[in-house]
Amino acid sequence: MATIVVETGTGSTTANSYVSEADLATYASDRGITLTGTAAVLIIQAMDYLESKNFIGTKADIDQALQWPRYGAEIDNYYVDSDVIPKLLKEAEMEICIAIDGGVNPLANQGRETLKEKVDSLEVEYKASSRADTYLTAAETKLQKLVVNIMRVTRV
Repeated sequence: MATIVVETGTGSTTANSYVSEADLATYASDRGITLTGTAAVLIIQAMDYLESKNFIGTKADIDQALQWPRYGAEIDNYYVDSDVIPKLLKEAEMEICIAIDGGVNPLANQGRETLKEKVDSLEVEYKASSRADTYLTAAETKLQKLVVNIMRVTRV
């Protein structure tokens, strides 16, 4: 069983989460959600996804275990102190935990995009532009201000 070590803004070398198991339980309960999975496992899985993001700013210390705390991170035109873990980041982690508990794993291998499938009288056809994966709207909305936006420019 995983032991959760919460990053509090000190740049811990052993932290593996931005939230505690109790934080997750309260967040889910406040939203009328009952988690069925083990909180520590959900948290570790959510952190695997979060740590894959390209966050704004620079890690506060090269030896810290996680991407936050950071220097130079600006949210809504205000700099985030280098010893602060943003509330949006904590909420995003908990939203990812809830999604994983509900059977949506953002790091799962993606299957082929189904164009048409027929089984007996049941037929399914997906729009050509549909996503091949599940988009975690609640988590990604919270992360929007915390990650680097990559814009591609193409010359003709």
